[in-house]
Amino acid sequence: MGSATSSDQVSRDALDIWRYGVDAVRADYVVESQSSWDGRWLTLGEQTWDLKGCSRLILVGAGKACDSMLLGLLRMLRKSGRPFPSLAGWFNIPERTAPWHDEVPGGITLCQARPPGMNQPTEKVVSGTNEILKLVSKAQRNDCVVALISGGGSALLCSPIDGLSLIEKVELTKALSDGGANIEQLNSVRRCLSEVKGGGLARACNAKHLITCILSDVLGDPLEIIASGPTVLTPEPDVACALKVLDTFFPNQFANIRTLLLKVSHQNRRQSKSNPRCELAHVLLANNATAVDAAGQKAVELGYRYWMHCAPKCEGDVQTLGEKIATQMVATSTQEHIDCLISGGEPTVVLPSLETRGMGGRNQQLALSVLLHLQGNQAWDPQQDFAFISGGTDGEDGPTDAAGAMINRMVIENMNERGLNPADYFQRCDAYRFFEQTQGLVITGPTSTNVCDLRVTVLPRSKTT
Repeated sequence: MGSATSSDQVSRDALDIWRYGVDAVRADYVVESQSSWDGRWLTLGEQTWDLKGCSRLILVGAGKACDSMLLGLLRMLRKSGRPFPSLAGWFNIPERTAPWHDEVPGGITLCQARPPGMNQPTEKVVSGTNEILKLVSKAQRNDCVVALISGGGSALLCSPIDGLSLIEKVELTKALSDGGANIEQLNSVRRCLSEVKGGGLARACNAKHLITCILSDVLGDPLEIIASGPTVLTPEPDVACALKVLDTFFPNQFANIRTLLLKVSHQNRRQSKSNPRCELAHVLLANNATAVDAAGQKAVELGYRYWMHCAPKCEGDVQTLGEKIATQMVATSTQEHIDCLISGGEPTVVLPSLETRGMGGRNQQLALSVLLHLQGNQAWDPQQDFAFISGGTDGEDGPTDAAGAMINRMVIENMNERGLNPADYFQRCDAYRFFEQTQGLVITGPTSTNVCDLRVTVLPRSKTT
C-alpha cells in the first residue's frame, strides 16, 4: 500500500477502511455489476434500451478510468453468452504500463494520450478527440453509441475552437488551477473554448442512441461539469460566466481568449446549438458518496462506530478544511460514541510562487494542515493513538506518485526525531517531501477509478471523558 503502513492496529484499520471505499468504485467492477445484455435489451444502471436491429455498438470514452469501464462492459457482454452487435470504438486514456490490449477486440483503439501524472491535454489528446468526433459523426441511425466518461475526462477530451492554440488553452487551465479555481470554475471556461465539451460530442453524433455512462469526479454530480459535459446540451456553455471567472482570477490577462469568448457569444446568439439528432441518456454509475458509503460498511465490519459526510460541493481552501477536520477529531476523541470519521470531498490549494513552491498534492497538503491544527489545539492529547488518511481515489495526488498521506503517532515521532517544521513545508506546499521523510506517504499506483477524495480518521477504542 505504501510507506504509511504501521504495526499499529489503528493505522492498519484506517488504511483498510480507505482501501475498501476505493475498491467499491473500481470502474470495471462498477460497470460489470450494473449492466446486462440478453441479445436484445441492454441495461446500464437502472435504464434499459431495445437494441433490436442495432448493427454496430460504437464505444467511445475519455478519462482516467474509461479503459477499465470498457473492460467491465466487454466482460459483461462476453459473459452474457448472447450474440451482440459488432464493436468499434476509440478511447483517450493516460499512458499505462500494462493496458488491457489482450481483452480489447480489434476495431477499438486505446489511445494512450498523455503521460501518467500529467493532467493536461497533449497534441495526441487533440488528435484522439478528433477521431472520436469523426467516429460518432459517421454513425448510422441503426447504430448505438455508448460513451464511457470518468474523472480526468476534461484533460483527455480536447478540441480547441478556431483561433485557440493548445498551448494557450493549457496555459489558461494551469493558471486557473494554480490560482485556486475549483472544478466548476475551470470547466465553465473550458466548455466555452471547445468543440467537444459542452455538448459538442452529442451534437456531432448521428446514431439513434447516445448513452453516456459516468463515474463522477465532481461533487454534487452536475452532468454539465463532469468532463465538461461532452454529451450534455443544457445548460449551454455560458460565456458570461467564463468571463466572470477570468475577471476574478486574471482581470487584465488572456486578451486573445477574451476576444474568442466574445466571438463565441456572438455566434451562439445567431444559431441554436441544442438540436441533437440522437436520443440522449445519461447513467450515473458511481460517485464520491458510493466510496464513502462503502468505507462506512468496512468500518462497521471492523467494529467501529462511524460518522460520515460527503461534501455536496467544493470544500474551499485546504487550510480551512484542515482546521475543521482537526476540530472534529479533537471533539470526537473526548467522547465514547464515535471512533471513526469518514468523509469525501475536494478542497482547493492556492500554490505559492515557483521560486518557493515544493512538491505535493491537495490530499498531502490537507493531511499536513490537519497535523498543524492538531498541534495548535490545547485539547488534543499528543500521546494518544490515532490515524488520519486523506487520498485521491484515483491514486494520483497532484504531480506525485502518491495517492495522499497519513498522519499518526509514527509520523509525528519521525517528524520530531528529524526536527522538521511542518509549518514551513505547508507554506511552501512541499507536503510530499515532509511525508517522504516521516513515512506518511500512501502510494497505490493508478486505481482505475476517480471519484474525488476519500478521508478516514480512526481514534482509540477506549476513551475517557
